Amino acid sequence: MESQPSQPGRSVLDPFSSTGNNRCRPNSSLAKSISDASSQSLSSILNNPHVGKSGFYGSDASWSGWWSSSTAVAPPEFAPLVAYKPGSELTRSDFQPYLSSVSEQYSRFEDIRNYSSKENVDLEGIGGQGEALVACLREVPALYFKEDFALEEGATFRAACPFTTVAENLMLQEKLSHYLDVVELHLVKEISLRSNSFFEAQGQLEDLNVKIVEGCSRIRGLKETIRILDVDLVDSVRQIQELNINRSNLLALQQKLRLILNVNQALSALKLVCFCSLQL
Repeated sequence: MESQPSQPGRSVLDPFSSTGNNRCRPNSSLAKSISDASSQSLSSILNNPHVGKSGFYGSDASWSGWWSSSTAVAPPEFAPLVAYKPGSELTRSDFQPYLSSVSEQYSRFEDIRNYSSKENVDLEGIGGQGEALVACLREVPALYFKEDFALEEGATFRAACPFTTVAENLMLQEKLSHYLDVVELHLVKEISLRSNSFFEAQGQLEDLNVKIVEGCSRIRGLKETIRILDVDLVDSVRQIQELNINRSNLLALQQKLRLILNVNQALSALKLVCFCSLQL
C-alpha cells in the first residue's frame, strides 16, 4: 500500500493552525468582554434612576440596582433621538419635569451635606476650645490665675513685684506687659473659637462707634444752628413781644391815671361849689 504524502504536511500545518485559532480566541473573548462592559456602563448611566427593576417607580430605584441588574439583563434598545429643528432652542421649561422629579431627593441630599459640614465645624470648634487657657498657663505664672489674687496683700505683692534694682524693675515691667499681651491674644482666640460671629460683632461695634462720633458732631452742628437762629429770629421776636406787652401795660396805666385825674378835678370842683353855696 502506498503511503499518503499529504499526512505529514497536515501534521506540520496543524500546530500552526491550532496556534492561530488559539490566538484569535483571546482576541474575540476580549472584544466580547469590552462590549459587555460598555453596554453595562451605558445601561447604568442612561437608564432612569427613579424606575425600579420592575420598570415602575419603587423603593428599589437606584443606580446600584441598575448596575446589578445590567449583568443579567441584556441592554435595551434605545429609541432614536428626536432631531430638533435648526431654529429650535432649549429652555428651562424643557428641563422642568426632570428638575421637579429630582427636587425632593436633591433637597434631602443638600440637608444631609449641610448637616455633616455643620457637625464637622462644631467638632473642630470643640476640639480647639480650651487650648488658649492651656497656652496662657504655660506662658503666664499660675500666681496671676488665682481666684484670691489681690495685690493689696503683702505676700502676693512681694511675689508679683519683688523689690529689686531699677534695671530689674524695668525688666519686670516688660515681662508684665508681655503677660498682658499673651493673655489678650489668647482671650481673643478663645472668644473667636466659641463664637463665630465675634469678629463680625466687633466690626459692627467699630462701625457703631464711628456712627456715634458722626452723630455727636451732627448734634453739635445742629446746636450751633439753633443758637444762630435763636439769636437772629427768636430773640428779636421775643423782644417785640415783650415791647408789645409793656406798651399795653403802659396804656392801661395811662387810662387809670387819667381816671384818677378826672376824679381829683371833680372833687376840687365839688368843694368849690359847696363853698360858694355856703357863702350865699
